Amino acid sequence: MKKSVIGFTVAGALLIGGYATTSLAASNDSASKTATDKGKWEMKMKGPGHFGKFFQGNSDEILKKAKKLGISTSGKDGETLIKEIRDAQIKKEAKGLGITTSGKTIDKLAEEIQLAKLQKKAKSLGITTSNKDAQTLNQDIRLDQLKKEAKELGVSSDGKDEQTLRKDIRTASLNKKAKELGIKTDGKDLQTLKQEVLTASITKEAKKMNIKVEGRDIRQVAQEVMTAKVKADAKKLNITIDGKMIPEIAQEVQKLKVQNLAKELGISTTDKTNRELMEAIENKNPDKLKELREEESFFGFGGKGFGHGFGPGGHKGRGHGKGGMPHDGGKADENGAMNGNGLKNGNGPAGNGNDM
Repeated sequence: MKKSVIGFTVAGALLIGGYATTSLAASNDSASKTATDKGKWEMKMKGPGHFGKFFQGNSDEILKKAKKLGISTSGKDGETLIKEIRDAQIKKEAKGLGITTSGKTIDKLAEEIQLAKLQKKAKSLGITTSNKDAQTLNQDIRLDQLKKEAKELGVSSDGKDEQTLRKDIRTASLNKKAKELGIKTDGKDLQTLKQEVLTASITKEAKKMNIKVEGRDIRQVAQEVMTAKVKADAKKLNITIDGKMIPEIAQEVQKLKVQNLAKELGISTTDKTNRELMEAIENKNPDKLKELREEESFFGFGGKGFGHGFGPGGHKGRGHGKGGMPHDGGKADENGAMNGNGLKNGNGPAGNGNDM
C-alpha cells in the first residue's frame, strides 16, 4: 500500500460531502475559532447562500418549496425565490418561537431566533442565561459539551479553557483509537499518530468490504470505502442511485436515516428540515442521535474529539447559527449534513445548505 501523507484533502474521498464524521484536521483549533467569530452568523443568512448551493441546477425543488409556502413564482428567477423562501421560513420559525415579526428585518429575526434557541438549550443544561448574548451562550454551551466529552474520556477539565480542553479531548480520543487498532503511541507526535490511526482505520474498513488495499494510494482506498458505504446504505434504504452522483445519494441517505429515527421517537417529520429534526431528536433523546452519529463514522471515530459533523450544527451551535455538534471545526450544513470528514479540513466539501 502506498503511504501518502494523509493531510488528506482527499480530493475524492471526501466528495461525499460530509457523509463520514471522522475529522482529524490539524487546523481544527483555528477553524473552530473562525467558526465562533463568524458564528454571529452564518446564521444571518444574507443572500441566497443559505440555500443556494444545494439548489444550483435544482429549479424543481425551488418551485416546489415556494408553492408550498404560498409564494408566487411567476416571473421570478431562482435567486429571488430562494430569498423569498428563506425569508418566509425565518418568519415562520420566529412565530413558532413566539417572536413578534412586525417591523423587524430578516436579519433581526434571525438573531432573535438564534438567541431564543440558545437560551432554551442553555436552560436545559442548567446554564444561566441572564444578561448573556448569543455568542456568550454559544460558548458556554459548547464548553459544557466539551466537559461532558472530557469526563467520558477520563480527561480532567479543571481550570482549562475551551481551546486547551478541546486539544486534550482530541489527544485522548486519538490515543484511545490508536490502542484499539493496536498502534503504539509512545514517542509519537500527534500528527504522526493521526496519520497512522487514519491509515489503519481506512485499511480496516476496506478489508471488511473486500476492497484491495495493497499497493494502492490510501486516499483512493478511502474514497472507494466511502463510496461503497454510501451505496450499501442506499440499497438498504431502497434509495435508487441511477444517474445520481455520490454526494446526492449521501444526502438522501442522511435525510432518510434522520427521518426514520425521528419517527421511531414519535417526532413528527411534516414540513421539517433535517436540521430541525436533528434538534428535536437531540432534545428528546440525545443518546439516539449519538448512536446515529457513531453509526455514520466510517473509520470508527464516532466523531469524538475530531470535529465530528453529524448534528444540528456544531458543538453546540446549530443550524440557525447555534453551531451544532462539531466542536472542533467540523460543521454541519443547514440540512444537518455530516461535514467533518476530517481527512484534512474539518468541513469537507459539502455545506450544501439544504434547509428546505
